[in-house]
Amino acid sequence: MYLWLKILTIVYLVSIAISLLYYFFISLNHKEVLNDAYLLKVDREPFVSIILPTLNEENNIEKCLQSLRSQNYSNFEIILSDGGSKDKTVKLAKKYVDKIIIKDDTPDEWIGKNYGCHLGYEQAQGEILLFTDADTVHAPDALRIFVSKLLEKRAGLVTVFPYQNLRRWWESIVPIYFFLSHLTSGGLKKVNDPRENDSFLGIGQYLLFTREAYEEIGGHLRLKGSIIEDYAFARIVKKELQALFYTPSDKLVRAQMYPESFRHCWTGFKKVLYAGTKLTPPRRITITLLFCLATIFSPVMITLIAIYQTPHSFWLLTMVIGYVFIILAFAFYWNNKGRHFWVTYFFFPFLMLFFIFTLIASTLEILISKTTTWKGRKYKPDLRAGLNDFENKKEEDFPASAPKVKLKSNQ
Repeated sequence: MYLWLKILTIVYLVSIAISLLYYFFISLNHKEVLNDAYLLKVDREPFVSIILPTLNEENNIEKCLQSLRSQNYSNFEIILSDGGSKDKTVKLAKKYVDKIIIKDDTPDEWIGKNYGCHLGYEQAQGEILLFTDADTVHAPDALRIFVSKLLEKRAGLVTVFPYQNLRRWWESIVPIYFFLSHLTSGGLKKVNDPRENDSFLGIGQYLLFTREAYEEIGGHLRLKGSIIEDYAFARIVKKELQALFYTPSDKLVRAQMYPESFRHCWTGFKKVLYAGTKLTPPRRITITLLFCLATIFSPVMITLIAIYQTPHSFWLLTMVIGYVFIILAFAFYWNNKGRHFWVTYFFFPFLMLFFIFTLIASTLEILISKTTTWKGRKYKPDLRAGLNDFENKKEEDFPASAPKVKLKSNQ
């Protein structure tokens, strides 16, 4: 083997080894049992306000609201906060919801979804607040189980990763995004360890707060300009309250994020990737990029060795085995979190490359134009949201209209 190729191969294999060791280290976790045992024990169902921000969701809204109305939970309200839909979203929702808010003029400093959530909160009576998305479908026991976990763990925020229903070829990027988010978070065990302040993960499709925690950290008012408010909420709750609990949904909540088009999927990820790096520890970004690069260059290295070595070369065999382990690591992560999609596995290195390209595009867009676009609306995101202390909190912004679930036990 040529010396340059041998050096390149050794460097590459070391990169794969480091990436895989890191992945398996953060992934060896005890799986949380999801049930409503604690709720049955306390024999009380706290009042829950389910807040659903919408904008042109006529294709999703009925299925979502039907599932929410079918919850095996007796004490909740549903608040629809619409940002000025031009389709039939509001009309279809009327028979399912308790309150409807329509506000199509978003203040300059706000991101539309955050403003809708804040308006919904202002009308909420619940001692527990659930912010969820219109593209989600909830199993009948979902609310019971996650409220039970919120109380059992004495958490301020329970955030749930919905099972991802992948149907379109462009949705093959979705598992890549969540897989890399898993790497940057430090893994499930660290995310749920209150001592690990730099490990956090938030999923905007399901954010379940105690009202006390939501108000203590400043709510959406604090993150009015955040384009990645779920991640920012997780960071704040973890660092300031040490009361974050994250879990995969075990199919209790399902979602299909971007069924509309490739463009919708592309803009959805492009708007959040650069903002996410501002909240992520640099060392985690480094190891994640190393994993990306190891994956991207796998076909290149295998091809080079196949050209310059015999087909039965030790180096070629080692390279192929390393690549197979990368695919298996991803498959192990994605199992029971979403539909296994052959496109993702077959084009895995190219999807990683596309992810890097999207990250670069996201970075350039925000650094050059200072804006990003979502659902046809242009926003100027606040990249410091979630990093700064909340200095503008006023009592009148947080109406004391509902009882609060205490974070600390009296026992």
